[in-house]
Amino acid sequence: MKSWIPPLPLALAMSAFGLSWLLLYRAAATLSSGVSFTALAWVHAVALGWITLVALSVLQHVIPAFLDVEWRSRPIGRGFILVFAFGAAALIAGFVGPSATLLQGGAFVAVLAIVVYALTACEPLGAAMRRGGTGRAVARAFGGTLLFLLLAALLGAIAALGLSGTVPATWLERLPPAHAVLAIGGWLSLLVVGVSARTMGPIAGMRSSRVRVHIGSSTTLLAGILLAGIAAILHLKSAAVVGCVLLLAGIALYAFDLLTVLARATVSHRPPQVLMACAALAAVASAALAIGAATGKPYGAAAVYVALLGWTGNAVLAHLHHIGVRVLLTTVRGEDDETRPQQVLIAPLSWLTVLAYQAAIVLGALAALRGDGALLRIAADAGFIAFLVMLTNVAAAYRNASLHAKTT
Repeated sequence: MKSWIPPLPLALAMSAFGLSWLLLYRAAATLSSGVSFTALAWVHAVALGWITLVALSVLQHVIPAFLDVEWRSRPIGRGFILVFAFGAAALIAGFVGPSATLLQGGAFVAVLAIVVYALTACEPLGAAMRRGGTGRAVARAFGGTLLFLLLAALLGAIAALGLSGTVPATWLERLPPAHAVLAIGGWLSLLVVGVSARTMGPIAGMRSSRVRVHIGSSTTLLAGILLAGIAAILHLKSAAVVGCVLLLAGIALYAFDLLTVLARATVSHRPPQVLMACAALAAVASAALAIGAATGKPYGAAAVYVALLGWTGNAVLAHLHHIGVRVLLTTVRGEDDETRPQQVLIAPLSWLTVLAYQAAIVLGALAALRGDGALLRIAADAGFIAFLVMLTNVAAAYRNASLHAKTT
């Protein structure tokens, strides 16, 4: 298991998660004056430093496991995850500075790392495509999400060039919305929708049997992402609204299906299930806010906040609390270990993490809608508490797992 999910990028990702709350606290000072460089640093600390770094690390296990194929060039991909982490760190530092040199350099390094990582992934994805069957559809989905990541990174890099006047000013108005749609919708959302279709098995004890609903939600979501992204670049307001409506329809179908599965869950470990339920509800809320933003209402910041922390963030924490702990257990105790996560985690700490994190989401969303910096600072405090409690819980789980390993 150690060779499947590289631990160092995960540790760096959790560091970025903690840093994001400090950046959010700092961004509160300029909330009323619009989007600041500190706010953009926060966005990229969450989207790149935390969630994408976790995703790229976990995909090193997920792609071979889901497709039952070898990924012989995986060590190269693992190395470039660290290169990506370096680029993301430089990018975030460039926003904090602000420094155009760091921004552009970090963006270039991050794009380069994504390109190499995606090229190494072509090997297992191609093998699954050639074999046919359901693996072909799954491989095509993974390839599509990685393509969205690359496109989003390229748009972000072009926007970074605009800080030195290399890109026309009109592009700086159109690229960021398209960048956000492709990154949050195309990369993160489609990845969560696809992966959770499989991981609900261990988390809930069952998976959805509604294949048509899954296909319908994914197809509608994809159509909305493409339309909204193109409309943002071409500055087509009506098309952007239609695209966001399709996004809402697709994510609502997904949420209905997921909540139905969670309502019948047979696994007794409830915190990850509650986190996934919160993720589904936040996904619907963020899509609704995106519609408002597309019609000209000042909902854009709240939509991004809820999409990142509420939708994808809750999903990441859900998987870390269950499957992540299972990875820890098998790493410490061996591949044959069958200990359940709830046996090594401290239940009150799990629930405190859930509650503090949801408070950070709700309070932060309200702060973004109202332009209330004081409320955003409270949200940052709640989020940082959730981060510290979760770290304490993971440390306790590792200690419990290690103690048991020494006595057997």
